[in-house]
Amino acid sequence: MKLISYRRAGGEGYGVVREGGIVDLGARIGGEFPTLQSAIAGLALSRIEAAAGGQPDFALDEVEFMFPVTAPGKILCIGRNYRGYHEVVAGGGPEWPSVFPRFPSSFAAHGEPVLKPRVSDELDFEGELCVILGKAGRHIPEDRAMDYVAGYTAMNEGSVRDWQSRGTQNCPGKNFYRAGAIGPWMVTADEVGDIGDLAIRTRVDGELRQDGSTAMMIFKVPFLIAHISRFTWLEPGDMIATGSPGGSAVSEDAPRWLRPGQQVEIEVERIGVLSNPVAAE
Repeated sequence: MKLISYRRAGGEGYGVVREGGIVDLGARIGGEFPTLQSAIAGLALSRIEAAAGGQPDFALDEVEFMFPVTAPGKILCIGRNYRGYHEVVAGGGPEWPSVFPRFPSSFAAHGEPVLKPRVSDELDFEGELCVILGKAGRHIPEDRAMDYVAGYTAMNEGSVRDWQSRGTQNCPGKNFYRAGAIGPWMVTADEVGDIGDLAIRTRVDGELRQDGSTAMMIFKVPFLIAHISRFTWLEPGDMIATGSPGGSAVSEDAPRWLRPGQQVEIEVERIGVLSNPVAAE
């Protein structure tokens, strides 16, 4: 199922995307589960599937997209997790993943502008597969980690490159207001199936800039979930961005940073296309 959170007619809701429209789940199970995040936390995906029958209640173009999970407790990102960023060595690459947090306010929803900061001309794009957790856990065994996944979405893990070198931490360059984007919806894990070789492509004004696959990941999703759960609780609605293949602007000899007026599309196979215009802050 494709599950979406949205604004419409002055209110917020969530539903299932079917046949070019949206089945309004708020009208069906909203009394028990007022948001998609609460439905995930209630392990209500079977309830959602049962409620999603019938014709759509309204068209997809009648809504304003929100994050699939509107208030994630944690957004954790994995840096340089693709072999396009690392020489393949006998040891297989780095021993441990680079993990850093992002604030929800550093992202736009599908269709909203991503913002080139006032204080930088080095806004970059990074197309990524993003995991959405479906239940809480700590010290999760790697061989059971996928049981905790509710679904997946696409992410533009936009980075302000010059600010990444201002100090020893990624945090400032990774958390500019609306420098990245998440969406357009969450596709449930059962519908996506095997994520071992999903194509990830980024286009800027229609030009292909990134063309990779999740097969290039150094640290796979089960390991990442298990590893992160060793130092923090994972909770329903938490997101893990799994890294980006090579091809972002920073890797070019003459980087083509994002500029206001451009359009960025992140396409993840079996998930869909996340599309955002670029605007000046």
